[in-house]
Amino acid sequence: MKLQAFATNSLTESIVAFAQFVRSHGLNVGIQETQDALLAAGTGLLASRLELKNALKALFCTSPEERLIYDRLFGLYWDTNPIDLRENKNKTTTQGAVLKKTNTTLVLLGSGKTPDTFKEAKTVSGANETELLRKTDFTKVSEVEARKLEEIAQRLFREIAMRLRRRMKESKTNGNVNLRRTIRRSLPYGGEPLDLFRRARKPKKQRLIVLLDVSGSMDKYSFFLLRFIVALREHFRQLEAFVFSTTLIRISKAIQCNQIDTVLDLMNQQANNWSGGTKIGECLEVFYDTYSKRTLNGSPTVIILSDGLETGSPEKLGEQMQRIHRRAKKVVWLNPLKGMTGYEPIARGMAAALPSVDEFKAAHNLNSLLELETILAHA
Repeated sequence: MKLQAFATNSLTESIVAFAQFVRSHGLNVGIQETQDALLAAGTGLLASRLELKNALKALFCTSPEERLIYDRLFGLYWDTNPIDLRENKNKTTTQGAVLKKTNTTLVLLGSGKTPDTFKEAKTVSGANETELLRKTDFTKVSEVEARKLEEIAQRLFREIAMRLRRRMKESKTNGNVNLRRTIRRSLPYGGEPLDLFRRARKPKKQRLIVLLDVSGSMDKYSFFLLRFIVALREHFRQLEAFVFSTTLIRISKAIQCNQIDTVLDLMNQQANNWSGGTKIGECLEVFYDTYSKRTLNGSPTVIILSDGLETGSPEKLGEQMQRIHRRAKKVVWLNPLKGMTGYEPIARGMAAALPSVDEFKAAHNLNSLLELETILAHA
């Protein structure tokens, strides 16, 4: 749960928590917007609640739709107080004095503290737990923590999906001004062109191919990357997904229908057949010979998740990687072992594949997985 104004001790803390709060509800507020808000508050010119609201709205919102969402979130964050839920508002004593509540204005101006320090400490503890889980290797997460981590991951994946969808919208900063649309949208503001609309084309959706190593040592990593891809599937014009160990299985239809449980059942059914190690080169050969005409046209982005521990022929792996690389826009290899201190890709399989890899990244915890956003945004 995000902090709210009643649970903060200073204006700086309130603004930072407010930025996190609106970001969790879909507004694209990052570090830069938060820093600008803190600079504005530090000038001392935002002496009233209305001035603060309007200043943060200008920094946090880029469209009329976002401003409507912002107005609702501002009230929820700054005005919601647990005391309001337990007492009747404006309840008076026999002398006619109004019962005193926690003053959100004092919190807004940086003074005053929440009366419930235990609840605040619990919130901070929850934030620390979340950050710790994001940094923990997937294989070291306990069964209880795994449920919590999956909740965190799903929320963050939805936020990434929303940001990627915004990138697909018409640009407001590039291209010639669309006068007709700009004038039409200025009418509610008395003819003032507050929002400039341009004729820039929307970015074209790209194609994505995902190959997941689901051998025994990789299953947990594959599970979270699979969740990640399912959350982002609408961002791509075409998504093809495969799982492999000693054999290759296409799971694209299940991904598109959001039937991830079906995929997991299929992986469990094949577990016994995959006990002989990982034959990456042979599986990539099957992929290329069987599916390349359908999937590798149009220069797609290819993501391979594997530790690179090849039990087959490293030479075959290198040969198949070259074939895929020639027809792909970009080849990204995610290796959980890369997140370990001192790791070097000296295993024969990984060394054979690297010359045909454009991006070599770690994928051992949630934070490393979230870094895929930058790669996929330009896919």
